[in-house]
Amino acid sequence: MGTKPRIMPERLADKLRQIRLALGLSQGEMWSRLGVQDLIVVKQISAYELGKREPPLMVLLAYARAANVIADVLIDEIGRA
Repeated sequence: MGTKPRIMPERLADKLRQIRLALGLSQGEMWSRLGVQDLIVVKQISAYELGKREPPLMVLLAYARAANVIADVLIDEIGRA
């Protein structure tokens, strides 16, 4: 049986960018703040914000912690405007 490709939440890229901007950080500073240097390279932050790539779970958790929200806020779009 084939597997269906995962669908990235439509607003995830915008949410990640909003978190960074709300914190007043550059993309490089956000990368450092997330503490994910061993998981991704700094240019991945741009790819996530442009919706070109989906961040791995550990990076999403780091974003949620930086924004002081639960990860569901980032990935669950049902009932959210």
